[in-house]
Amino acid sequence: MNTSSAASLFSQLSTKAELDLANGIKQKFEQDSKRVEDFSQTLGQLYFDFSKSHIDQDLIDLYAHYAELQGCEQKRHAFLSGQRINTSEDRSVLHTLLRDTDNQNIAMQETGALSQAKQAKQQFSEQYSLIQANLKARAVPIKSIIHVGIGGSSLGTQLLYEALKELGDEREIHFVGNIDAHQLMSVFDQCDVQSTLVIGVSKTFTTAETLKNLESISDWFKKNGVVNPLENFYGVTANPKQALAYGIAEQNVVTFPQWVGGRYSVWSSVSLSAALLLGKEKFDLFLQGAASIDQHFYTADLKQNVCFQAAALDHYYANFMGVRSKAIFAYDYRFRSLVDYLQQLETESNGKDRTAEGTPVEQKTSMVVWGGVGTDVQHSVFQMLHQGTSLIPAEFILVKTPSHDLVEHHNELLANGVAQTAALLAGQTLDEVEQRHAKENLSEIAKKAKIFSGDRPSLTILLEKLTPTVLGALLAFYEHRVFFGGVLTGINSFDQMGVELGKHLAKQVRPLIDKGDISGHRFDASTAHLLKKIID
Repeated sequence: MNTSSAASLFSQLSTKAELDLANGIKQKFEQDSKRVEDFSQTLGQLYFDFSKSHIDQDLIDLYAHYAELQGCEQKRHAFLSGQRINTSEDRSVLHTLLRDTDNQNIAMQETGALSQAKQAKQQFSEQYSLIQANLKARAVPIKSIIHVGIGGSSLGTQLLYEALKELGDEREIHFVGNIDAHQLMSVFDQCDVQSTLVIGVSKTFTTAETLKNLESISDWFKKNGVVNPLENFYGVTANPKQALAYGIAEQNVVTFPQWVGGRYSVWSSVSLSAALLLGKEKFDLFLQGAASIDQHFYTADLKQNVCFQAAALDHYYANFMGVRSKAIFAYDYRFRSLVDYLQQLETESNGKDRTAEGTPVEQKTSMVVWGGVGTDVQHSVFQMLHQGTSLIPAEFILVKTPSHDLVEHHNELLANGVAQTAALLAGQTLDEVEQRHAKENLSEIAKKAKIFSGDRPSLTILLEKLTPTVLGALLAFYEHRVFFGGVLTGINSFDQMGVELGKHLAKQVRPLIDKGDISGHRFDASTAHLLKKIID
């Protein structure tokens, strides 16, 4: 990268940010009558409105130039052509092949990747059909599925299930990821052992939390009269030998390729439990929706690419406007796990302080990602969004057409979502307070307390309807936004080295707690004191 050119661009962006903070977003609407048309876009059944953010043509042009300096076009092609862009682990990133095994006719550099993807999809279809047949043949029908996994082995599947549950059958999925037995006991209370299936998901089938939960579930089966609990267990893994060694029957081991990363595994057989309830056709539509965004991501010019525009705004806010977090609000209860899923996707991918070459990052990388489900959060955190001293970009996800017939409920939900985006932009002056509350005889203090600046940025994504295709497209949009964010900051978005030390230390600490003695082990004073408090 030409460092002098990058420095010049950063200087321009810094100056622009000062002006944007001073002038605000409302002025952009006043100066551009076509602003909504220019900065919104429809992709299939998704409508993206960036107009209430600080985006403008100058910003897009500057970031397109910066992306060119960063080799963005080449890195995008390297990603989809199977080059080993995960440099720290010397791996290709190939999960998009599960959504499109033809890879949009892009030539692959990773030998055998296309055939592996096609084989994985075919094998999953065959295993899926066999499992469904076996379930239908059971004397006692399955009413509950316990999905055991942690992080990427659970979050995506849970989101998929909750978002599309109403399109599936009457069976329930209960997710167990936490090693905290309170969660496990709660699941036991909701299930009957005779009508329960267990699906354990682990890429290596060595994940300590997952194996311990499976062991406890097996004990629960035995205590309730099941002689061979593992007959009711399926293992989903990229390491079938380890699943077999654990005791899972060979016909109950469902595989996926080694190159499927945890936070990108929702597209694979990791989602077996949700696919069993939804049906294979709906799961395939989910994949097809993601593939449609893959095509936009790869073929659309950066200046018209919604994934790139969103990533550019993230970078601009974090690096030039002092933003440290962004909030995501889904105005649909079916998206209640979306923020958890997106937190992992973005912060595990881009929460890095090392470049792809291993040197310290000189930019701000991932913002803190948080949020909730509307309208609940309007009565809590929105106070800070409107009047807080931190600038926090907000994203609103709305669904135009519900799947129920309680129209009044849904219209109220939509009205609140739209109104919040308008209020964040508009703010309220003292004159407007006095006009709106003229009959209330407010004190001067009360009037001043109702003033807020507005010009708070938001992005709105309006979904025509929540279908498998639309859900797949939405999640793929967020994935590719994260990819572009990594490119702009020069990091490797596809490793997660920061989580390893804590796991390593936990393996050292656990035997000490079991033994009740920490003598002979050196910890910092705080950790040593905590362990003594726990052990004593």
